[in-house]
Amino acid sequence: MSNDLMKTAKRASSATPTPDARSLLKHDLMADAIGRMFGKDAEKPIAPGTPRVLLALANHGRSPGWERAKVLQRQMFEAAAGSGLEMKFCFFAEDDDKGVRRCKITKRGWITNPDDMAEHMDKAECDCGCYIHIRSVLQQAVTENADRPMRAVVIVGDAFHDSEDGLAEAALAINQLRRQGTRVFLIQQGDGPTTARKLKHLQRVSSASYFKFDPQTQQQQLAEMLEVVSAYAAGGEQAVKAIGGQVATLLLEHLKQQPMPILDEERDRVRVDRGKES
Repeated sequence: MSNDLMKTAKRASSATPTPDARSLLKHDLMADAIGRMFGKDAEKPIAPGTPRVLLALANHGRSPGWERAKVLQRQMFEAAAGSGLEMKFCFFAEDDDKGVRRCKITKRGWITNPDDMAEHMDKAECDCGCYIHIRSVLQQAVTENADRPMRAVVIVGDAFHDSEDGLAEAALAINQLRRQGTRVFLIQQGDGPTTARKLKHLQRVSSASYFKFDPQTQQQQLAEMLEVVSAYAAGGEQAVKAIGGQVATLLLEHLKQQPMPILDEERDRVRVDRGKES
């Protein structure tokens, strides 16, 4: 047990993101707010062309959540049937030289059917149950957008270990994706309070949509959420309205929200829990 705590502390101290990330985020949010005051759009409409989605799973490869994700990705393809939906799968593998789990995307190009997707998920050697950063996924997403913007990035997980600066980097990436026409959906499985606090903070200072599901009914809720996200990726807000229901209404409300400028840095600081959530 003590070795685990020492390992976690070492990982936390070795993670050194951009030192001034929070200042950059504050400037970024204020620029967005001023732009909106003068009628300047801070984002592009939904990305044109064949819809692309990045699905990221922060869940151990041998856990029930992994098998559930294979079922859910199939439901996403079904919900977007006829749109030509293309997907990539993102997961966490072995540690990097700083002791943090590496974020990887399936090597093959864009996947166009659920059987192929399930096969690639089976081959992925995920070991993400320990020490992972949500900013790693978002930075990968920015790289993927260099080719052609995606419509959505969906991140499903139960624990993230980003520091305050790491969360600022994540928010900067989310807002960059928004300006390219890509929406980010943060879906928390489980009820870890530290992760919930961090994801809520990201929702407030970025364009991300955050959803936290009841552990007792999360499988059904998660399936409904991914169905609505798939509909959004395939046909935008009109497709979501056509589905209807509580989840669709909630998502539409989230899409209307704008990131909030950080007016009081001390008030907005996110307490970093050095312990683990599992």
